[in-house]
Amino acid sequence: MALLELKNVKYNSRSQPIIKGISMKINEGETVAITGKSGSGKSTLLKLIAGILVPAEGSVSFDGVNINLMSKMENRNFRRRTAFVFQDAALWANQDILANVSLPLRIHFPNLSNEERLAEVENMCKIVKYERSLSLRPADLSMGEQKQIAFARAMICKPEVLFLDECTESLDSRGAQVIVRLLHEFEEAGHTMVYVTHSTVFLREFKGSRYLVDDGKLESADQVGEEKK
Repeated sequence: MALLELKNVKYNSRSQPIIKGISMKINEGETVAITGKSGSGKSTLLKLIAGILVPAEGSVSFDGVNINLMSKMENRNFRRRTAFVFQDAALWANQDILANVSLPLRIHFPNLSNEERLAEVENMCKIVKYERSLSLRPADLSMGEQKQIAFARAMICKPEVLFLDECTESLDSRGAQVIVRLLHEFEEAGHTMVYVTHSTVFLREFKGSRYLVDDGKLESADQVGEEKK
């Protein structure tokens, strides 16, 4: 059974069709790239797969359960096992970096003490090479630093599935290399990764399946990435 499965998924925005009947399966441990021109619907498709958007028609399932029909407990478990890195970072503007990164811990591990949460956040920020104060707010950071924090927040609960929307965009070469290295480690641990990118350099980094989205439809799929040694 596929870990993630879409069946004839359609999605509209302001009554305009964006996703026009897409079916696909993603297996556990698979790395999947979603590509396409700007406005083709690839980011919308990623959010549908991740359960962030609700289809107008069709279904999206995780471990055989329709995401939109999950019980509260099933949904909480799904959210704990997955994480999403948004293209624009999507940080809370009125909260400091500590609050932003620790949010998933507060939701999924409420029994952690403040000291334990702080230690987890400090460690994760160190891993992504964020070196500034945790008391700053997103507006105090560059877009690249915001992406580092968004990645730290996504990884803080050690997810099994990562959804990534242009995750290295706005990062300098050093920052991008750090994220790519961490994603290789994530992939090599047998986890599942689904990402949107327009970068051919990023595509070549990860061996897996590539799906092309064109005008809201899934046009093709092939293999990308270098053979692993």
